[in-house]
Amino acid sequence: GRSLGAYRKILMKTGLVLIVLGHISFIAGALVHGMVLRYMMDTHDAVTLQYSISNILAVTSALLIISCGITAIVLSRYLSRTPLRWAVFIMSLTSALFSVTCALGLLASIAITFANQGQSLLATCSFSSPELAQFSPDCPFDPTRIYSSTLCLWGISLVLEVAESIFSVRCAQLIHQLLELKPWWGKSSTRMVGDSPELSEGRDLLSCSSSEPLAL
Repeated sequence: GRSLGAYRKILMKTGLVLIVLGHISFIAGALVHGMVLRYMMDTHDAVTLQYSISNILAVTSALLIISCGITAIVLSRYLSRTPLRWAVFIMSLTSALFSVTCALGLLASIAITFANQGQSLLATCSFSSPELAQFSPDCPFDPTRIYSSTLCLWGISLVLEVAESIFSVRCAQLIHQLLELKPWWGKSSTRMVGDSPELSEGRDLLSCSSSEPLAL
């Protein structure tokens, strides 16, 4: 079993990684929204709606990941608070499920964009192909590199969502061990090793059977 100090260090590092991943994912989603998607809100196309929903979910997932990382860092300081452990455990599982859902949505957006060769990104323009931009400049954004830029940002967001889901599951696993719950695979749970001698002595006294007298 790990010591309490080891759990504090791992939780601190995991929380910092989640915060960094969440901020980068939020910036990537904000760039996609600011470059293209904010001009596509008025259209009633199903593909455009899917783009907007997947991007909103990605930004929401980034905020949830940041909150989970901050709570994990707070837990590393107050490790004995059981309600805080449960809060981090629930937030970690929710963040993992949310990240997986957002990754699937981003993967669908990338596949759709590849399939129609970026024509859905130019729904608000007066032309249907990026090659016609110089002949028809009536477009609310620069269409020359919108195809490659959007796909690049979506690819970065997809990698970040996968990483967020992995570290969220890792955080949930740590809290699962701290709560000493019954593991999903049916094995006995791992007990922690306390840092202080008072905690170890107290556990030794509690582990004694009632039939053995205690010497005072």
